[in-house]
Amino acid sequence: MPLAQAEQLGALELDELSLRAAGLVREGQYAEFDLRESLLGFRWSLDQTLGAKIALGSLSLLNVPVHFQSTPSDELGIVEAYGEYSSPYGAFRFGLIPLEYGVEGKTREGDLQLPRSLMYSNRVVGLRDYGMRFLTEHKGYYTRMAVHNGEGGENLDGRVWFTASWGWTDHEKVDFGFSGRTGTTKPASTSLSGDTLAGVDPTLEAKWRMGTTYIHWAPHRWTVTLSGTWGEVEQDKKKGKKFLTGFFDLGYDLTPNFGVLGRFDYFDPNDKVKKDGQREISLAWVWRSREGNSRLYFIGTKVEEEGVKVNNDEFRLIWQLTPQSLNKVR
Repeated sequence: MPLAQAEQLGALELDELSLRAAGLVREGQYAEFDLRESLLGFRWSLDQTLGAKIALGSLSLLNVPVHFQSTPSDELGIVEAYGEYSSPYGAFRFGLIPLEYGVEGKTREGDLQLPRSLMYSNRVVGLRDYGMRFLTEHKGYYTRMAVHNGEGGENLDGRVWFTASWGWTDHEKVDFGFSGRTGTTKPASTSLSGDTLAGVDPTLEAKWRMGTTYIHWAPHRWTVTLSGTWGEVEQDKKKGKKFLTGFFDLGYDLTPNFGVLGRFDYFDPNDKVKKDGQREISLAWVWRSREGNSRLYFIGTKVEEEGVKVNNDEFRLIWQLTPQSLNKVR
């Protein structure tokens, strides 16, 4: 192919590959195997300013908020598909985009260690959605702003949401900042969801707002992540109840190939209802190959409910295969 023609077509390359095979055993005679957090992504670049990305994976990677969907889909599908234009002032994305809410939301599947926190497993906030997004950074200070459907799919209520993050990072050891999110819903999208977050009535219009403060610090051998989230709902022009959630992660590498991880995770879906909170305490052992392309996790989780006690402690085995060369490129 002539060089000029090749330049017109651009370049297509494998951008992201994460195979995350997981096995779960839970008290109460429940067990399953899944690949839900696995992802395959390709990027096309015409030049240094114009490109596109498409990624395939389980549709549960959209993490459609609980306001809109009662049961997430595990079917295989397109989970990212957007065009991107980069300029000296920032990057603009348009399509099915990653929202990157908080430090956890910006963590790609190939970089995950522990499973996502209770905020994401309870689908308080989405991971990906249809919309447009602007990203800019100067001397480590970054701003990410997105206007999106909110529903992770068809926009049945015709409303849009706004999600943004502001912070500072050195791209190696430190990342701290604040994320905010607000939007409104109509019964056309929520009436069948069965949503009870913050005591909301899904058959009425609602206005949501939430904020998250986070810090990630990774000095030599240590990894520390702290995140706290507050949110509330307003209906009939009256401020409603609030929800609170947050987690603390601590990791230490005993050797280049072996490490330990711990997490304390808390979720209170309604601050006006007593004994409805949930706590999870996790301890994990991780083994890594010399290159870091293969990682094996043994994770035990103690689940504590503030109300009626349920025997639902968990044990997970996760084998993650991710080419580290791709992670460095992203």
